[in-house]
Amino acid sequence: MAKDAGSLDRGRRLRDEVPPVPEAEALTEGDRQIQASLRRLVESVGGRFGVRGEQPVPVDHVDELATYVDRWARRYAQPEPTGLRYTGRPGIWHALDELYPLQDPNRWDRLRQVITDELVARGWQRRNPPRGSSWDLPF
Repeated sequence: MAKDAGSLDRGRRLRDEVPPVPEAEALTEGDRQIQASLRRLVESVGGRFGVRGEQPVPVDHVDELATYVDRWARRYAQPEPTGLRYTGRPGIWHALDELYPLQDPNRWDRLRQVITDELVARGWQRRNPPRGSSWDLPF
């Protein structure tokens, strides 16, 4: 995300740059449940807004969040002769932030990493290990 003068560093957004939380009625039933889980996790550590160094979002609901992220990434995946390729764009943290946007999206990092580990256990393979953003997804 390009940042203009006056914005905060490393992905953080000014309060007025933070998108609103999507209305639950506009989401599918499954996405409403994921949003409710994310809301509980974020609110347990002070909410969507805060000062630098705020607590990361706690790790919980990993199985359901991994299922959601897998479904979300497949919408962006490109078919190839050997399967599906998810380029990593938009980044996995966007899947979480689209349902419950944070002022500092870096707070998703620890939860995102655990979700990614679960997806690897389910068969996701990184194209350029150890840190490449592109993935081969299982059928």
